[in-house]
Amino acid sequence: MIFFDLSNPFKVSIYLVSLGLITGLIVLVIDYVLLLYKRSKMPPGPFPLPIVGNVLHFPREKPWYKFEEWSNKFNNPMITVWIGRNPIVVLNDAWTASDLMDKRANIYSSRPVFQVPGRLMGGAEWDQPLLPYGDKWRRHRKLMVHTLPTFYIVG
Repeated sequence: MIFFDLSNPFKVSIYLVSLGLITGLIVLVIDYVLLLYKRSKMPPGPFPLPIVGNVLHFPREKPWYKFEEWSNKFNNPMITVWIGRNPIVVLNDAWTASDLMDKRANIYSSRPVFQVPGRLMGGAEWDQPLLPYGDKWRRHRKLMVHTLPTFYIVG
């Protein structure tokens, strides 16, 4: 039993285009389900749209007012907003920020690992901005603070 005629190139191209669209739709649905699964493990926040996240919900000016509104709506000083597929946790409370950034700094102070400059080129071994937080990072920071003039140091 033949479902389509391979001798007609027009029908073959329609078949391939529809197969591509169906595959793309399946990939999009699976990706969105995974995003919703990640969302269930994060602090509350507005519901993200597929592909764009919450970008369309942001005002063009003064987005911190919207963050405060969402914080009040979800009754939580920590909210999660999505820029595309990337979650961003927004802290709307000085006490929460102090608790997370000062008291638990060893948990949240590390940087993301950049694959090419960090791992492949070895930057995670010697380049201070690419080092993960720990003893080696503190030694590099101390050396940088003592050797550079003070006007170069921001933090």
